[in-house]
Amino acid sequence: MIAVGVDTHKEQHLAVAVDGLGQVLAEIIITANLAGYHKLIGWLARLEGQVLVGIEGAGSYGAGLCEYLQAEGIEVFEVERPRRRERRSGKSDKVDALLAAKKVLAGDGLSTPRGSGTRVALQMLLVAYRSVIGERSRLYNQLQGIHVSAPGALRERIGPARNGAKLAERLTGMRTRPTASLQENTTLQVLRDIANRTRTLDAQAQSYTREIEELVRSLAPTLLDEPGVGPICAGKLIAFNPARFTSEAAFARANGTAPQPASSGKTVRHRLSRGGDRQINAAIYTIALSRSVHHAASRAYMQRRIDEGKTKREAMRSLKRYLSRNLYNQLTKTPLTT
Repeated sequence: MIAVGVDTHKEQHLAVAVDGLGQVLAEIIITANLAGYHKLIGWLARLEGQVLVGIEGAGSYGAGLCEYLQAEGIEVFEVERPRRRERRSGKSDKVDALLAAKKVLAGDGLSTPRGSGTRVALQMLLVAYRSVIGERSRLYNQLQGIHVSAPGALRERIGPARNGAKLAERLTGMRTRPTASLQENTTLQVLRDIANRTRTLDAQAQSYTREIEELVRSLAPTLLDEPGVGPICAGKLIAFNPARFTSEAAFARANGTAPQPASSGKTVRHRLSRGGDRQINAAIYTIALSRSVHHAASRAYMQRRIDEGKTKREAMRSLKRYLSRNLYNQLTKTPLTT
């Protein structure tokens, strides 16, 4: 077997091939475009024996190369970024590519790339949705900031600003008054323009949510039937593709729900993990938060943990870990329909 490690960058990639004993056989630098990918295919064809390729950054700079190699029928793995202690001899592109190749040989820190097709389309919709929601939140904050410093008469007319959404809804129906001062009318006009932009973003967010829900139902029709699982959380779970991981424990480490030991002396406890993919971690937390309020079995589970001496935060962590295990089993044992 020959293992090839690829260190990817924006404009070029470096590949290093090693044999079964870890001895370097060859290396090549290619451009990060179709011509470079085709050159790498020819280089791989000249290597004798079964070839396995490990790509560092298969979901970012190496995404195009990963997709190209898979289309050519080459077995590809995503290799995790080297840890600092693994770079004892320093850092360089060749060192990183060599470490990736050796990880392929050892079968350490490997996962299946997220894939393409419908999953990538779902991922792009989620990116657009997060962008819209983030911009809307920024405008809500801007509305409340301007409202605080607005002329007193205008503030009285608008009323209290309990949250940005209610404030935007109220402002869209307001009109300037001929008898009001220039400052008051200009401030109202600016507030109203910002409020109208938030309404546009609302419509975009709803449109993206509908598209995401359609894709989720086409891939995993039963996932939305789970308590606390909405279209956005379901979309994040499917786009993350738990089937890439060899076990539910590996999936838990990747999503940040694996327990982290934090014992000291007679105190034996675990803390919340701060690692893993933050988007999928946020999805599991949102599901857990909803179930802790609206799902009787989850409320009973958390109460049992609290009765055992855990804090509410520790009980929530336990619920997230429990959900991670169940969601992994559901998404890997039940084949996706597309």
